[in-house]
Amino acid sequence: MANPTQQKHAVMLVPGKGGTGKTLLARLLYYALVEAGVKVIGFDSDTENPELANYHAQQKYQVYTGNLLEIEGSHKLLEMLEKKKPDMALIDMPAASGHQTRDRMEHFNLLDLSEDKEMPYRFTFVCVLDIGAPSVHSFQDVMNFCGDRADYVAVRNQFWEDGSSSEESSFAIWEQSEAYKLFESLKGIEIAMPALDRLTFQQMHPSTNFFDVAKLTVGHRLITQSFLRRGVAELDYAASYLGLPKPQAERQTIASATEAA
Repeated sequence: MANPTQQKHAVMLVPGKGGTGKTLLARLLYYALVEAGVKVIGFDSDTENPELANYHAQQKYQVYTGNLLEIEGSHKLLEMLEKKKPDMALIDMPAASGHQTRDRMEHFNLLDLSEDKEMPYRFTFVCVLDIGAPSVHSFQDVMNFCGDRADYVAVRNQFWEDGSSSEESSFAIWEQSEAYKLFESLKGIEIAMPALDRLTFQQMHPSTNFFDVAKLTVGHRLITQSFLRRGVAELDYAASYLGLPKPQAERQTIASATEAA
């Protein structure tokens, strides 16, 4: 096993159905990583609709593109990791590409990178959940394929909360699934992503990223700042799987325990 002090992370957004909020979560996590001072590379594998890259076109926050479903694209990412040696790689896969993604990971033996002395990257798979079954099935396929060779984060997109008074959860399909049981057995971490106001989302689309919040009009700016504050706080719950520094409160607890010992 790689030395925990040297362990790096490759976070891949599970390539399930489109429209769940996957790229919005990728934008939020990329923002949190950069703001936390993590040396990160963003990689958008959706070459037909590279939204993550389009939002981060300026050189300072550039997200790279390359089709990881093709051999050349996979080589490009691996060579970039070897050359730039980031502590964290954030990879946004195209929707509905699960089988091809698994084939490519098997071809390059990517799940065993955590044992590699030069590139000790352990994969975390992140699934953004809506209220339907397809995203759950895609996540289950990934967990069945990777098992305990990877880590897992499930994200409940609160945009899909219906706000009704019904006692049944909006995510009942997930909660009652075999995938959920498997997720728990693999010690997955579950968090939530707050809803971003639809008008604010449209105001930012297709190229205003979270680093450019100051450019928004005051109402949209305040809404976005609230989304970022709440969203980053949720990401902190899964910091150990997402390549983020431990939250300040947790660092203080660890320090206190060390001093007491």
